[in-house]
Amino acid sequence: MKPETKNPKPKALLRSGFTLLELMVAMVIMTIAMSIAFEAFSGTIRGWKRGTEVVDGIKHGDFAMTQLANALDSTIYFFNPRKSYAFKIEKGTGTGLPNDTISFVTASGAFMPDSSPLRYGPHRIKLFIDDLDGGPALYSIAFPAIADEEEAEDEYDAKPHLISRVVQGLEIEIYDEELEDWSSDEWDKENSVPERVKVSLFVASEDEDEEPIVFTRVIEIPVAPSVKLHLAGPSKGAQNRTPGGAAGANPAPSVSVGGGTPRR
Repeated sequence: MKPETKNPKPKALLRSGFTLLELMVAMVIMTIAMSIAFEAFSGTIRGWKRGTEVVDGIKHGDFAMTQLANALDSTIYFFNPRKSYAFKIEKGTGTGLPNDTISFVTASGAFMPDSSPLRYGPHRIKLFIDDLDGGPALYSIAFPAIADEEEAEDEYDAKPHLISRVVQGLEIEIYDEELEDWSSDEWDKENSVPERVKVSLFVASEDEDEEPIVFTRVIEIPVAPSVKLHLAGPSKGAQNRTPGGAAGANPAPSVSVGGGTPRR
C-alpha cells in the first residue's frame, strides 16, 4: 500500500487584468492612431471637395469666357454724335477682386435668357459684378441698342440676368498702340471700338484661403479696323468726308457687323 501523499501547496494565482499605467498608454496610442486616420480621411474629403470645386469653376469660367468672346466677335458699330453704339468700360473700385463693367452693342445672343425678346436682334449688353443676392456674382443686363443706357433700365424694366455665382471678378484691359502695352484705364474713345481687349475672369473658392482661378483671354474685335476712320483727324482731300463715306460723297452712315466690310 502506497503511503498517502499530501496535496501540494497551491501555486500563486497568475496576475490578471491591466494596470492603470498600461490602460493610459493604450489610450494614448489609440488616440494617436485615430487622429492620424481622421486627418487622412479629412484630407481626402478636402481634396475631393476642392477638386470638384475646381472642375465646376473651370466649367463656369470657360462658359462665361466663351460667351463673352462670341458677344465681342459680333460687335455692332454705327458712328453717330449721340454715341448710341459707344463701347464703354468702367473700372471698379474696392480692395477685393476686380469688378469692372463692360458695355457694347452686339448681335449675339450670348448672356441672354431664352425668353428675352432682344435675343435675336441688335441690343446693348452690359456685364458687371454685383452683390445682388448675398454675394458677388457675374450679371448681364440687356436693352435696345438705340436706348439711352442711363434711362433704359427703368424705361424698359430691364432686369439683371445671373450668369454665374462663382465668377466673382471681372477685369478689362485695352491694348494701347502708342505705348505698345496693356492699359487698365477706362476706354476714353467711347465713340469707337478698341481693336484688342484682354479679359480676365476670377472664379472664387468658398475657402477664403484658396486663391481664385483666373481665366485670361486676349480678344480681337473684328469690327474695330473698319471704324478707325472716325478717330483720324481731317486730312487733305478728305475735308468733305462723311463717316463711312468717300471724300465729297454723302452716303448713308455705314454699319459694321462682326468685322465684315462696311455696308451702305
